[in-house]
Amino acid sequence: MIIKVNTISSSHGHNAIEYAMNKKMSDKEKPEFLASAHLPVGDILGPVDSTCIWESMKRRQANSGHKIKDGFFRIEICPPMEECRNWSMKDWEKLLQDSIRHLDSTDFLGKSGNVIGKHTDIAHSQRIATIHRDTDNYHIHLIANRINENNEVQDDTRCRNRGVLAANKLAEERGWIKAQDRQDKRKVKIHADAIDVLRHMEKYSLEEYFKGMQARGWKIDAKYDSGGICRGYSIGQDLYKANGRLSSTIMYQSSKLRFGRDLMVSRLEGTWKKLHPVQVKASEKNNMQDNCMLNSLRENRDSVTSMETKPIPKWECSAHTAKETWRDEGTSVRIPDVAFETISNNIQSLGRFDYYDRDEDIPAKMQIVAVAVFEFCTAANVYPSSGGGGGGSDNDLRWDGKTEDELQQMAAAAAHKAIGRCTSHLTKRKRGLGR
Repeated sequence: MIIKVNTISSSHGHNAIEYAMNKKMSDKEKPEFLASAHLPVGDILGPVDSTCIWESMKRRQANSGHKIKDGFFRIEICPPMEECRNWSMKDWEKLLQDSIRHLDSTDFLGKSGNVIGKHTDIAHSQRIATIHRDTDNYHIHLIANRINENNEVQDDTRCRNRGVLAANKLAEERGWIKAQDRQDKRKVKIHADAIDVLRHMEKYSLEEYFKGMQARGWKIDAKYDSGGICRGYSIGQDLYKANGRLSSTIMYQSSKLRFGRDLMVSRLEGTWKKLHPVQVKASEKNNMQDNCMLNSLRENRDSVTSMETKPIPKWECSAHTAKETWRDEGTSVRIPDVAFETISNNIQSLGRFDYYDRDEDIPAKMQIVAVAVFEFCTAANVYPSSGGGGGGSDNDLRWDGKTEDELQQMAAAAAHKAIGRCTSHLTKRKRGLGR
């Protein structure tokens, strides 16, 4: 069950009424008049025409003494297809009445329980409702005046959210599946297919993962940076009408699929490894044998420098790798997507004219980003040692339990600190001074 509510302007109101009443379809699929209230009618078939209805609503708004930008409610009421396929007109009329009843009794509450969106008063407003059967989901189009018969302006605060609440109440009342439940089932299916694709991959490959999901009918929208590195992706599917034409596309960000966010780009390889412990163990064994001599050299080096101060780890960073890792002796640490995005957004390229020291080196944006990544990792106590400890999957756990707001605050602080470190040798011009 879905109820979509939004407000529209006067010009869009006329178009919405025309669309609801006279959408161009085959004679078999033309909109069916369902109900109207407080409007002029021509005969038993319903209102005279869309322009007459629109003009009547506009007169009500003009005579009310209120000036409102968006004077119309545009509402779509979509019952489950399995429920309404064989409905009579009385069934549709009952659905319309119940939907209006729930909208007119639903206040939208804030986190503290206070009312931040008052219920509508559609029952006492000018309105026109029709049925559309041109898609595989039959639905009602309801256009209502925001000025009721008492010349009061109906609250439109978060009206979309109140539409969802009203739909949930109606679905619960009738024993129907809620829209959120349908979404959750779709997400469960996506996750199940993704895990199955990863399970059948002999070795990890992001491209092969995408191909596997597409082969199962899912749509992939991947986001790549200038270096060709995938920074995130969305997954969903196309929905089609009964006539085979595209109806809509539903997409979910990989980070919004929940399930521990194990399908995010940054965690996808780790998810694959959990599904292939034998292959991972064999690979680690081979790497151990290949690095035997290197480890021996490291031990000799450490014995010579044991009395010396431990050097600061050198870390690699470029435009293509800053977000991904910083390294010390093969140890790597990943930072979350939201942290890197916050760092990048808080750091801007520096211009020479912003400083008096024009002959000094001006750090490039990516240099500052790299320092910010380092500051973010050290602030989170994720700091690799020359002995090879502190990296890998253990570090990934450091991010667990932190909200996106907390990660953004940490990243913003790291960006601010990095800017200070990288520009400490420069003298910044003060606002108001000549250049």
